[in-house]
Amino acid sequence: MHGINLQRPTTNGFPSIDPAELNEACAEITTDVLAVQELDQYQNRSGNLDQAALISAKTGLASYRFAPTVLGNPDQGKKGWQPAAGSDFDQENESCQPRYGIGLFTNYPVKNWYRLDLVGARITTPIAIPGENGKPRLIWINDEPRVVLAAELETQLGPIIAATTHLSFVPIRNLRQLRITLNWLAQFPQPKVLLGDLNLPARVIKYATSLRRTPTTPTFPIGNPKAQFDHILTTRDREISEVSTKQMLVGDHLMISATIN
Repeated sequence: MHGINLQRPTTNGFPSIDPAELNEACAEITTDVLAVQELDQYQNRSGNLDQAALISAKTGLASYRFAPTVLGNPDQGKKGWQPAAGSDFDQENESCQPRYGIGLFTNYPVKNWYRLDLVGARITTPIAIPGENGKPRLIWINDEPRVVLAAELETQLGPIIAATTHLSFVPIRNLRQLRITLNWLAQFPQPKVLLGDLNLPARVIKYATSLRRTPTTPTFPIGNPKAQFDHILTTRDREISEVSTKQMLVGDHLMISATIN
């Protein structure tokens, strides 16, 4: 979550953010495809860094895209940002405009990149965030737009569509977004891998899709994981093995990883 460290005490109720810790966390990552949710680009709260560019450089995953969901400061509610969907934003962001979104990184050759914008819920919803002494506290926030980012990869297994998304935390809305995502991915004839924070527990994923999934593997909350909100899903022509989770120096979820055969 934009580089926060939940293993250190909070400051005025807010977790710490130190770019050096993101560097250190990246050094622990060894993978061919990496999906990251809740990325900042030129935000004050995270040191005005392009976090996607930093992750690419530190992991060695040179081919990547950052897909913003909002332009502006997401901490200021709807008054502080505008949806990225339909906006005339330049991909390189040479003006260093503050943005927030998701990223997909790989060391495979990428033939094409694709983006699908999803509509967020229109209601204000309470969510639990880490507070003092690790105890959760409730805050009311506006749901944001969401996005699906996909890459057509050339791998040793042949062409594969790798996609990532971070779905809404609002019940029913996230299920609808998942259905739209799956229908959109169905247009691609290649085998598919969907990675991301779907904000849906494993038992719901089991009945919501026919895609192959990892065994139930809790990923949230980071201190004492009880639920699996982060998933790796594949079409039935692929197999998933060597599933594991890891507590990283940054973030509020465990990192989940697997081998796709």
